[in-house]
Amino acid sequence: MVQAKAKKINQLTATVVGVGRVGLPLALFLADKGYRVYGVDVDQDKVNLISSGKMPFLEDGGPALLKKHLNKSFFASGDFSHIKNSKIIILTLGTPVDENMNPSLVQIDKALEISKPYFTKGQLLILRSTVSPTTTGYVRSYLNDLKGIKVGINFFLAFCPERIAEGKSLKELAEIPQIVGGVDRASSRRAAEFFKNLKIEVNISDDISAELAKLFTNMYRYINFAIANEFMILAGNYHRDIYQIVDLVNRKYKRGGLAMPGLTGGPCLFKDGFFLIGDVPFADLIATSWKINESVPLFLIKKIRERAKLEGKKAVILGLAFKAEIDDIRESLAFKVKKALERERAKVFLHDPYVPGYQSDLNATLKNADLIFLATNHAMYKKLDIENIKKLVSKNCVICDVWNVFETNKIIFTVRSLHSRSPKDENTGLGDIFETKWRDIYLGLFSTKYFYQYRPKKLVLSLSKG
Repeated sequence: MVQAKAKKINQLTATVVGVGRVGLPLALFLADKGYRVYGVDVDQDKVNLISSGKMPFLEDGGPALLKKHLNKSFFASGDFSHIKNSKIIILTLGTPVDENMNPSLVQIDKALEISKPYFTKGQLLILRSTVSPTTTGYVRSYLNDLKGIKVGINFFLAFCPERIAEGKSLKELAEIPQIVGGVDRASSRRAAEFFKNLKIEVNISDDISAELAKLFTNMYRYINFAIANEFMILAGNYHRDIYQIVDLVNRKYKRGGLAMPGLTGGPCLFKDGFFLIGDVPFADLIATSWKINESVPLFLIKKIRERAKLEGKKAVILGLAFKAEIDDIRESLAFKVKKALERERAKVFLHDPYVPGYQSDLNATLKNADLIFLATNHAMYKKLDIENIKKLVSKNCVICDVWNVFETNKIIFTVRSLHSRSPKDENTGLGDIFETKWRDIYLGLFSTKYFYQYRPKKLVLSLSKG
């Protein structure tokens, strides 16, 4: 019986449209489960890179699986005609917002137009990327307009969102329950069967509920990070240690769960709220969360500027990826920090152990630094020792460590170089760096001039009303 099931799986062919950070790990996962998988993409350079046996990004276990299955059970291609012979088609596309921060269907429309000559009866089409509510219904209408296709009768459609962490996809694909939202019962049944055959736990719902579940997941996290960042500022107003307070809230308390403050960015959390903002009667919570998280880099630069002159000084930003241990810099707030420092006419140097082009020698990068800004809490930076840093930096080096990487429980502090004759270091705690009242900070940081540095002007204007 097991052999019969294995034979059935081996006969299946799947096409994954889009071999990016979501699509490629999924394609390799399916290949490892016995599927014959085609990963197709319009980006021929990416296809060529993958076909040469190289992963285009960091993914635990990715290189080994690519080597194992390339040109055996996994094939990278720019030829969308492979869809014709596939029982399963999975769209893993970018789903951006436009210049007005409205959901954009350009990528989905393009993929459907390229793919439609190859759609055949009996296929299952799965949307996997995060989309705005009713997008799957939009795709259903598109498909029903095609000759010979009737969704739910001879063609099947479901929204089955990915909920994996970048870099850990191959591990989490097998661990995290899969939400299945078919546009009808037949589609839900087909999609559920597909994932169950992969030994993945399945939770069945409808397409809109599945779309909302993914968006709510991301927005819940984003809002929680915004709360933590606002609490960071409030704690400073009372001259108290935010890291200790978070520990007091969470330690052995079942109803804790308060996040640590930090830079909150990335391609999903940044934009997903705008998939919902037009549909809620009170958009303030989502909009304010965006304002708070986006203002943190500028708030920190403002406080650094109050302590030290930045013009002409060497400023080193450690970490460019939007989170630790990955190489993805999309919508990373590190670049907002960079722009703010350049506005102050500082000489900015960038370092990230994972991002190509910025993997220079760390000690050489830190040499004679006047400012060190910890933008990403990579494990590599946690190994840095303050005493060793003192041997490298300038006389009075300011360190901004909102992630508490150095475990000083100080967000901004000064270290004096060992080359300095000053007898002691000046480690400044939270109370000394948060002297400005919250109302002044709010009015100053949320003024449009700050947002023009990095984010779309039209969005700023829309969020600044009232």
